[in-house]
Amino acid sequence: MAWSDKSHPHRLLLTKQFPLGLEVLPVFQPVMLAANRIWNSCAWHSRETFGQENRWPTEAELKAKFKSFAAWRELHSQSAQAVVEEYFEAVSAYRKHRENGHLEMSPPGFKPKGHLRTVTWKRQGFDVEGNTLVLKLSRKKNPIRCALPEGWNVVTLPDGTEVRGVPVEVKVKAVVRRRRVENLVLHVTLDLGVVPVCRAGAVSAYDYNSALVARAVSNGRLDLFVCRELLSLVQYRNKIIAGFQEKMSRLKEGSRRWKRCLSAKVRVLKRLDRRIRQMEHTLTKSFAGLDEAEDVAFAVVGNLRGLRCSARTGMKGKKASQKINQMAYDRLRQEQHYKNLMRGIETDTWTERNTSSTCCLCGARNPAWRRHRGLWVCGECGLVLQADLNGAANLLKQYLFGGCADRELPFALREARVWRWDGKLNRFVQVSPRAA
Repeated sequence: MAWSDKSHPHRLLLTKQFPLGLEVLPVFQPVMLAANRIWNSCAWHSRETFGQENRWPTEAELKAKFKSFAAWRELHSQSAQAVVEEYFEAVSAYRKHRENGHLEMSPPGFKPKGHLRTVTWKRQGFDVEGNTLVLKLSRKKNPIRCALPEGWNVVTLPDGTEVRGVPVEVKVKAVVRRRRVENLVLHVTLDLGVVPVCRAGAVSAYDYNSALVARAVSNGRLDLFVCRELLSLVQYRNKIIAGFQEKMSRLKEGSRRWKRCLSAKVRVLKRLDRRIRQMEHTLTKSFAGLDEAEDVAFAVVGNLRGLRCSARTGMKGKKASQKINQMAYDRLRQEQHYKNLMRGIETDTWTERNTSSTCCLCGARNPAWRRHRGLWVCGECGLVLQADLNGAANLLKQYLFGGCADRELPFALREARVWRWDGKLNRFVQVSPRAA
């Protein structure tokens, strides 16, 4: 996984994974169990404070409370603080959901005693000695040494250049399947610095939808990505969740049958999540590949902030609201952002105001011209186009000229290319353009 740091929009952070094997489990197990005890202590103290004083303790209060505990002395000070920060973040998310009306949410609870919790080492908690990572513990304990392969901190960009990253964070996670620890994985986050971006070139605009993603480029190129397979996987995942919840509601919570049902639910959902994430990564990789091949310097993504709130107010139908609220638009934007950044392309978000009700060719505006099933038929110039492609072209005009209404398109539109998921090849392939 990679992302751009908030401190600089062009700073690239990349996380690489290294399997450690089960032979190092006796070394990391005491540390991970100590982190789990800190988590459970935070959960216990928070519930007691809320029951007695009707408030949740602050992050600083939790850190000061458990600083003298024996489990705290097992870890590096910043690693122990990271556990408290993760718990406080979970409590903040829970409180925000409750404030938004989701009263069915429960506060973060206790973990089993034998749970191997992920341990985080921040920049001051580890050292690098050649190809060896030295993970610090408390002052009176010897550090843990992890041997890494040659070139572990070297990243090859798509253009073939090699960049040497600086490690800024380390995490050790346990891979558990069916209550068995199968492996330990070391996650090292590397800082690749500020990536230079191209300041001159074409501009592309992306209009995200639940089942379609439209792309328009300033050279007249149009692309339509049909993502119905991705949408069907998300809907199937919701159906699986509903089925398991119905079964578990008839069982006694905590019983053996309830636990077996919960284990099966987690196992099935993890498999579906891997398929969904793989399809999302392939989709955003296709976006970045097309931008790189067509010498695009700027990629514009529609700003969908507030879309889900408007969908909940009844502005859209029941099916449309469900599709809008279950697609991971922000995750797609982040994945496209860092993939473009690795290719020297700058990504920005822009408002989509009036883009779906304006003709991209002549600039006339009438919401009624958007027909059934995403068909756009302009009543002024007679343009017939897929509605999402019309919205992507208007988003491009909006970014270039500051508005899309009452302004003609300065370039001619080419025939749209249509891309669809191929299950055999596990990628998006170009198909017949009839859908556009």
